[in-house]
Amino acid sequence: MHQDEFRYGLLGPVTVVDSAGEAISLTPQQRAILAILLARRGRAVTADDLVDGVWGHPAPKRAMSVLQSQVFELRRKLEPGRPPRTPAAVLASAPGGYRLVTAEDACDLDRFDRYVTEADQAARGGDREDARRLLRTALSLWRGVPLAGVPGPHADGLRGALTERRLGAVEARIRLDLELGEHAESVPELALLVAEHPLREGLRALLMLALYRGGRQAEALAAYADGRSVLAAELGVEPSTELSDLYQRVLRADPSLATAPSPTTQAGDPLRGPEGSTADRTAGYRHPIPAQLPAPPSDFTGRAAAVEHLLAALDAESPQIVVSAMSGLGGVGKTALALHAGHRVRHRYPDGQLHVDLGGTSADPVEPEEVLGRFLRALGIGAVPDGLDKRAALYRSLLAGRRVLVLLDNAADGRQVNPLLPGTPGCAALVTSRVRLSLPSARAFELDVFSDEEALALLSRIVGPARIAAEPEAAAELVAACGRLPLAVRIVGARLAQRPVWTVAGLVDRLTEEQHRLGQIKIGDLAVDATFRLSYDQLPPDLARAFRLASLADGPVFSVPMAASLLDRDERQTEALLEQLVDVGLLEPSGERRYRYHDLLRLFARARAEEAGPAVQGTQASEADAALDRLVDFCLATVRGAYRLCRPGCTTPDAMATTRAAPVRFDDAAAGQEWVRDALDTLLGVLRQAARRPGIRIAPAADLLLALDPFGENDFLWPYLNGPATALADAAALRGEPAAEIRARYMLGGGLWQVGRGTEGRAQVDRALALCRATGDEVMLGQLLNVSSLLDATGATGTPGYESALALLQEAVAVHVRRGNLWGELETRNNSAYPLRQLGHLSRALDCLTDALSRATPLGWTVVRVYIQTGHARTLVELGRPGEAVASYTKALDGCREIGSEHLELLVERGLGEALRELGRYGQAAAHLERSLAGARRLGNSPLEAAVLLSLGATLSAAGHTERADASLRAAHSLHLRLGIPLPEPLTAYGTAT
Repeated sequence: MHQDEFRYGLLGPVTVVDSAGEAISLTPQQRAILAILLARRGRAVTADDLVDGVWGHPAPKRAMSVLQSQVFELRRKLEPGRPPRTPAAVLASAPGGYRLVTAEDACDLDRFDRYVTEADQAARGGDREDARRLLRTALSLWRGVPLAGVPGPHADGLRGALTERRLGAVEARIRLDLELGEHAESVPELALLVAEHPLREGLRALLMLALYRGGRQAEALAAYADGRSVLAAELGVEPSTELSDLYQRVLRADPSLATAPSPTTQAGDPLRGPEGSTADRTAGYRHPIPAQLPAPPSDFTGRAAAVEHLLAALDAESPQIVVSAMSGLGGVGKTALALHAGHRVRHRYPDGQLHVDLGGTSADPVEPEEVLGRFLRALGIGAVPDGLDKRAALYRSLLAGRRVLVLLDNAADGRQVNPLLPGTPGCAALVTSRVRLSLPSARAFELDVFSDEEALALLSRIVGPARIAAEPEAAAELVAACGRLPLAVRIVGARLAQRPVWTVAGLVDRLTEEQHRLGQIKIGDLAVDATFRLSYDQLPPDLARAFRLASLADGPVFSVPMAASLLDRDERQTEALLEQLVDVGLLEPSGERRYRYHDLLRLFARARAEEAGPAVQGTQASEADAALDRLVDFCLATVRGAYRLCRPGCTTPDAMATTRAAPVRFDDAAAGQEWVRDALDTLLGVLRQAARRPGIRIAPAADLLLALDPFGENDFLWPYLNGPATALADAAALRGEPAAEIRARYMLGGGLWQVGRGTEGRAQVDRALALCRATGDEVMLGQLLNVSSLLDATGATGTPGYESALALLQEAVAVHVRRGNLWGELETRNNSAYPLRQLGHLSRALDCLTDALSRATPLGWTVVRVYIQTGHARTLVELGRPGEAVASYTKALDGCREIGSEHLELLVERGLGEALRELGRYGQAAAHLERSLAGARRLGNSPLEAAVLLSLGATLSAAGHTERADASLRAAHSLHLRLGIPLPEPLTAYGTAT
């Protein structure tokens, strides 16, 4: 299905309705996920943020796995016909998370907001009837309690916010009812609303006004008295000045209350009578009204949610002190947004608009005393007093009773800002800063980078839509290379605009190399790295070092323990430094004790790390190399611990390099597996860096690669591990480190075989075996003999060699027994069953597996036990005992699910399908095989895909589904040929026939 075909509902129970009007069934967790994604309106949400929003903190151990499962199911429901291995178009992947792609106005919340905005515009234009109609339309979209039944802290918070927005719309609509003379008709509804929300003074004021205009003065006064009692009892406070003022005007029967204001006056403000107008308060003021806001950017683009946030505060109906503090990365567009919003609300602040650049990123920020002097002169004070306190007192006095907007741009800290804030209702301050400011009663929010659509829209406005339309894919790559940072997009757009002969793709090519990218994002004196340097140069030395070194970790996010290894500090000190970087806008939090850099900021930080001198004076190792070497050490210590839990009885970790770092410790194998999944990008990145940088020790890096062996097997990570393994093997050979080369080539040889590149894998295994025998290194000998036997037995490089495979396995068993490696021995005995079966020794194979199973069972469910159980079941099938085989496969399937290995589960699903076929249960067999096929394609396991296609073809053929069987066998034949796998007998005949 297409994104345009869905309609979403948040203003009641969460719903998704397809183009046929059918509601899609959703679990509570799927509703919670959709609510978060819909609330972000097409912007990406990280997986960590989704976990926090659905489960809160602390989240259950397996929350991330459950999230991924729920997202998978949601995608299946939203796009049931999507071909395998094609990206989702509706619930799309985004860096580190997901985004929901919807049509315009597809969500009832979007339509509600649009109607409310249009109503506001109509009211300002004097069309009260149209404004009321639009508000009624908006309110008609509500179907009950928003997000009813949806769990999680995000839903709880959003539910409250939406309820508040609905009440605001109800108040606005009733206010219009009163202005249109429907006083008596409004009283029953208002009485009910006040009873439901007794502390909401706006509703009580409207009830008093409706009663008074309906000739019920005594009841209006009683409504005030009731409200005063409630406020005293519940909160211990008196009614607001506005409500008390209305009470006095009702008490004295103020004539101005008897009629609604004319359409040309400020709509919907019954609390302000003529005597309280701005004009009366400023009748004696003759100095020119300050209008200091610089012109807004003419090409301002996007930021709909942020603009709405600011306007909601600055454009409020009731006079109040408003402080809206906006922080964010340099170049993210804070000033542009502030100016855009400021000009949008100028009419609300007729007594003036003050503006100052506080120079927060300079070495010498403007002192508040100097700013107050400027403001006082702008407000008409000729003789400005000396001293901060006197100037601040006079400033607040001048602003009292006026409506003035103060825009404080580029603030350094709260000390600089506090004296510049208004002190009485009616004024507003809008503050921007790269750092997080702690200001009294501030409505604070952080401005993020553009969405993809916003970045492309700005690029199109600068370059021209024709050039972007001519190269849409290159344009998307260009804004991605800019990290969607508005300043960077503006700069590359300006470069393209100045060079009409350039193509967008050509500029993308110039930005491809990361180390040169920042140098390309520059035009004239405008450069991204110069903007970043303003913040960097203000950091104290320890914070600057933390900023540089933490950026060396690859991956979208990094954890406090990882950063602690890079910084060579304990975790408490490290977290304090990282939080300071967050406060100054140079780092972003990304979940519990997890952080991330903006892409361009990471490049800037890494460039600074490369510029830094040696880690220790008098040594050759650079600061960056030393930090990355510590990260390898920490990762090895942690992954080795996880390896031991996954492979109990294995002695391989004992031979890995000694580590200094304190590792992350795990309660069980599942927790270790989850950590590796979460840290995989960083682990792969540090392996690549270790291969590339001679300053990082190669031996611990090769051991780290080896420590990932169990996880490569569990999650089929070979497509990701083969690249770093190739680089490490070549680097180890160049540096003359045979032990490291053996480990890297072992991982590479097995990994290449797993992805169907057996000939290449054989060369790597043979080289590693030769090195083992030449150097007398037995650490990896047993495992290499095992992989070599698999290459022989499966015919990965030609005709299968079952006898030679058995000989290699016998030697491997002897090595493992000699080294006391129980895991290795069990794994090798399990692998012996395959060539035994192929040679017709079925009873020997079953005896071998039964013995291995009895020794593996005390270890609990592990990968090797699953393999043995699966081999046991396979042998039973070949012995003509499929019923027993189904029971054995079912046990193996339970084991897969207990250890959380999708890859192994797919292998077992295949075997179970084949056993069920032997029993004639073709429907069940095909279902298991199709699940295995879909998973193999999803993981990119082509050899498994080829095997399952063959089994599925045989099953469908036996069931009489000739056409489907034919298609499956054709696909199997083609894939076997492409992978160079010897054709089984059925496919040989099939290929000849076709």
